[in-house]
Amino acid sequence: MRNGGITLSQLQINHTILEQRFPHVATQINSLPNEDLSIPLFTEPFERDTAWLNAVQGAIGNGKILFVYGFERGLSIVDLLELYPNHWLFVYEPDERLFRKAVTEYDLSLLLGYSNLYWLSVGDSQLDMMFHMLSSYMMEDLVFIALRKYLTDDMSTLREVKEKFQEYRQSFLVDKHTENRFREEWTRNFLYHLSDVLYTPSIERLFHAFEGATVIVVSSGPSLQEDIEWLKKLRPHALIISAGSSIQALIKHGIHPHLAVIMDGHSVNKKIFASSETREQPLLFTSSSYYEISDQNCAGKIHSIMKSDAVSQYFFGLSKEELFISPTETVAGTAIQAAAYLGAKRIILAGQDLSFPDNKFYADGIEHFAAETTDKIVQEAPKKVLNVKGTYNITDESFSLMKDGVENLIKALPRIEFINSTRNGAVIEGAPYEPMEEMYKLLAPESVDHDAIADLINKINIAADMNKVQDVRDKLIATLGDLSNVRSEIAAIHKLMKKIREFSRTKPAKAQSMVESIEQMWGVIANRDWFSPIFESIMPIEIARFDQVLPVIVTEHQLTRKSDLIYEHLGKLLQDITAQIPILEEMFSESIRRLDKKTDSDAVVHKDI
Repeated sequence: MRNGGITLSQLQINHTILEQRFPHVATQINSLPNEDLSIPLFTEPFERDTAWLNAVQGAIGNGKILFVYGFERGLSIVDLLELYPNHWLFVYEPDERLFRKAVTEYDLSLLLGYSNLYWLSVGDSQLDMMFHMLSSYMMEDLVFIALRKYLTDDMSTLREVKEKFQEYRQSFLVDKHTENRFREEWTRNFLYHLSDVLYTPSIERLFHAFEGATVIVVSSGPSLQEDIEWLKKLRPHALIISAGSSIQALIKHGIHPHLAVIMDGHSVNKKIFASSETREQPLLFTSSSYYEISDQNCAGKIHSIMKSDAVSQYFFGLSKEELFISPTETVAGTAIQAAAYLGAKRIILAGQDLSFPDNKFYADGIEHFAAETTDKIVQEAPKKVLNVKGTYNITDESFSLMKDGVENLIKALPRIEFINSTRNGAVIEGAPYEPMEEMYKLLAPESVDHDAIADLINKINIAADMNKVQDVRDKLIATLGDLSNVRSEIAAIHKLMKKIREFSRTKPAKAQSMVESIEQMWGVIANRDWFSPIFESIMPIEIARFDQVLPVIVTEHQLTRKSDLIYEHLGKLLQDITAQIPILEEMFSESIRRLDKKTDSDAVVHKDI
């Protein structure tokens, strides 16, 4: 390998194993234009860099996960793989052209085949993918290693990457705990919404349907009360989208939004949508939202499968790239993304206080939480934030995260003009404050049809694709049946596990055989197409914890220690999976029943027509 030269077959040889092990990298390399491959230059010497390797040895300590920044022609990576066979390497090469040059000029097939080269990413677009994999498998502190080239020339870049990773990991952990908190609710909503999704148009069908419109996204903050009358005046001139619970206040004051958006998966939404009028507005429901609201909606509906919803993506055969709306810290974020997809040129934020002005939590008319609950939250709020009047409001960590989320969305949508018209709310970066009366002057010449979105939904609401309906139903039935198989397979693994620790100390050959059998049997369970989407949804923390200890199990060569790890960690995970199977069987049975009911109902409607 160290004497590699240019041959026509090198790229083909390397590409074959890239497609097998790291298909995302193969795709990325294929997408690069055919250019002069001599432009990026290797600086990595052919001889072993002993001084650098000594420095690496001092940095590694007890860490099992190594994040290596840089690939070059792979020489230093081979050294690390050979010197540290019990560690997992996650390698990131920022210069995709340099990587393309390496796989074109050198036979890297042996390197790329190393089992402890666990992950490879190239280019800026794959950095977050690398962060996700690192966050999934890290148990303790990460060992960060950079090739000498980057240590010499790019120390500021390395610091930025480390900071970005820390931010990503913090967000990853928050997301995991959020998923864990709502895991059963969300999984149920994902599955129960399958039938409605099949019979309603998606937000993706409405791309730029209102090109150039002004959209007012209405949230539930206390400032909304002061702008209700202005919203009444503005309704004929701009699309009004209610985010979550704000629909209560709008309906109470006689304002019918053009579209109501629901993202939250909790049953508290039954209180929010308790009145018949709230259920008669056109509805955008996400696949994570509480399923009964979509069930009860009397008007037109559109759906959004979230990028975070792996369950629906599996059953519909979709990829994240085909979906538009990402999860955010607040339903206002969902409404903002919907407005952007509809083609808004301008988004006005109303009731987006992101704090507690005058010690108030909600606008009048928002009544789904008891006053004592919200009063306690306000009284205990530990932070302050600058408001649009130049003074300060009290706030808390939850609202701070929501504020960050809204501001990140604004940055991600640079072609849209954002205006914050929340009269007493927090300053929102990227959305200068303008009061509603000024917005009325600006928008008076514009007009929007009274039932603009309802009419559009009715226009595009075509019959369901019955082949897709049958395909989803078949997958549901097959998965439901396979859950029973998994239960039996887990029981067989538990039977082997009962003796594994004892045999590892008294009959090592037998124990080694048992370890191999258990690993193979677990692989059969975990490699099912539906396993990750379903179980990472219903038990995210348990799966994440096992993923973090997996490198330790895989790289452990001492039989007694390996047996103990398998018994303790895989054994616990299998118990947790077994406990979830009856809950999932009930959910799947109900999802199939709902789909059959929907299909029968639709058949009757079309027969009458």
